[in-house]
Amino acid sequence: KVFLLFPDPWPKKRHSLRRFVQPESMREIHRLLKPGGVWHIASDHPVYQEWVEAQFLFPESQKLFVLKRKFEEERPDPKDWPETRYEKKALLEGRTPHFWIFERV
Repeated sequence: KVFLLFPDPWPKKRHSLRRFVQPESMREIHRLLKPGGVWHIASDHPVYQEWVEAQFLFPESQKLFVLKRKFEEERPDPKDWPETRYEKKALLEGRTPHFWIFERV
């Protein structure tokens, strides 16, 4: 398992190349995971949520990972997802975290 929990969203368009989820990092995570391994990603920021969705829609990305599960309204089991202070802060401020599980192909 690899976790990417509430990364800095770099919301400005000119800073988008600083976001962690990029083709290069996706290839590296794919290389590090065993077949069937999973990558857990969580974000409360709408810009980053859209970014994650878009990055995993590219045909190159779909050769590396498949969306196993997405949680929008309900939080995944706390035994499987550690709670972070950023998640607590987002909930207090009224933002809805999204949680994705991508499986290595």
